[in-house]
Amino acid sequence: MDEMRDLRARMERLSAAAAWMDELAAEWSTREHVGRADEGRITATVDAVGTLRALDIHPLSMRGLDSRALAEAVLKAVRRAEAAAREAQEAMLRGGLDAAGVPHLTGLLDDARRAFGQRTSSSDTDRRPPP
Repeated sequence: MDEMRDLRARMERLSAAAAWMDELAAEWSTREHVGRADEGRITATVDAVGTLRALDIHPLSMRGLDSRALAEAVLKAVRRAEAAAREAQEAMLRGGLDAAGVPHLTGLLDDARRAFGQRTSSSDTDRRPPP
């Protein structure tokens, strides 16, 4: 009997957490994230999933940087914006797992992400041409 009550209570917590996560995801999906480079003169804005929405380049950057440096600065700003979007997504996911009463899943997700990152970086190294 106690097991059934515990199970029902756990299911209610999961259901409430799922509803809360739906609300949070809807709000999160409207966010934009910004990355900057070249002392803030280059600004990239991405949406919640990392799609580039805007790129602003100050005239000083256009005049002061050669084409290669300008391209690198643009990429840096975009990567920073994408990283901000990923961090926001992970923070939202962690909060939802904690609210659902299953914070141990956060550790499992972190382990999986690290393993994936290690595999990806080693496969990228294999594909790069030798210096």
